[in-house]
Amino acid sequence: MLRKFINPLLLSGSALALAMPGIAHAAGTVAGTTVTNTATVNFSVGGTAQSPVSSNAANFLVDRKVNVTVSEVGGAATTVTFGSTNQVTTFAVTNNTNSVMDYRLFATEQLALVSTIFGHQDNYTVSNIRVFVDSNGNGIYDAGVDTGTFVDELAPDASVAVFIVADIPATGPSNAVAGISLTAVAATGGTGGALGADTIASLLGDNPGAVDNVFADGQGAIDAVRDGRFSAFDEYVVGTAAVTAIKTATTIMDPVNGSLLPKAIPGATVEYCIQVTNAGPGTAQDVVVEDAIPANSTYVPGSLYVGGSTLLGACVADGSFEDDDTSGADDADGTTGSFDNTKIHSLIATVPALSTVTTRFRVTVN
Repeated sequence: MLRKFINPLLLSGSALALAMPGIAHAAGTVAGTTVTNTATVNFSVGGTAQSPVSSNAANFLVDRKVNVTVSEVGGAATTVTFGSTNQVTTFAVTNNTNSVMDYRLFATEQLALVSTIFGHQDNYTVSNIRVFVDSNGNGIYDAGVDTGTFVDELAPDASVAVFIVADIPATGPSNAVAGISLTAVAATGGTGGALGADTIASLLGDNPGAVDNVFADGQGAIDAVRDGRFSAFDEYVVGTAAVTAIKTATTIMDPVNGSLLPKAIPGATVEYCIQVTNAGPGTAQDVVVEDAIPANSTYVPGSLYVGGSTLLGACVADGSFEDDDTSGADDADGTTGSFDNTKIHSLIATVPALSTVTTRFRVTVN
């Protein structure tokens, strides 16, 4: 039986001829390339050289080494909020096969209570799961543009972005995490615009006159080695915000010592600072701080500042000055404040994860 041996990168040799082009890729010589070889026998009779004798041509077709990989793109979970729609996780599908291939795609939710790719535990389920292929090569999901649901005619060594798009239910646990996987299944290429049939491995002996399929893929997230498919995990994390508040009181001045080592005696000015810290992972929105003016003190008009920062854990004298009107917190500029004769009220549009925003005001000790 004719046995085949072929360098995975290049066919060479003076007696080797290709009946059709066989471009070498990292994936190897293109499947279906015809390799032909003729042997020549030189001999002598009675010391006299005879005419060389050529053998018949021994031909075989290069077989298809089916190999695909899927990888998560971005290196981090997709942070979402309850009730959001069309949330995207991104993967890359790479054709390591030595021929043009189609790939059938499907998404699978991870099992509950199983560790996710980024070290969380799956405890949540997303809905309306769809899979789309990047059609314009920008690596970003464009609704209404990226509508293809399978990888079509992917060249050897080429990659394409694939998106899992899902909706996030309106409610769930405070630490909601949903693991999800993308699987790419090798399918026959050659007809643009139509998904080919799943590739079937050739399990019998080699047929030199046909292109056999040899599965060479590794083991993915939820698939086995050499099964003609590959899978990878990603995850959705609902971005709840872990918000804490710290309030400090600092004596600014008193009528005896002025601002030099002041004490909280009657007539002294004391500044309150409320630090709102968000430990993440999500962004806290529409943060409202209310603080009643304590007994035995009087609010200092014009002392309300909102949206300030901290340095080494202490409040910095910054932030947006508020005009004390009773409707200030209803303004639409995102960071506002008001005083209604009994309490201060501040509104901070957003406090991003891992950040601190302050509200400051002053009182006089009665």
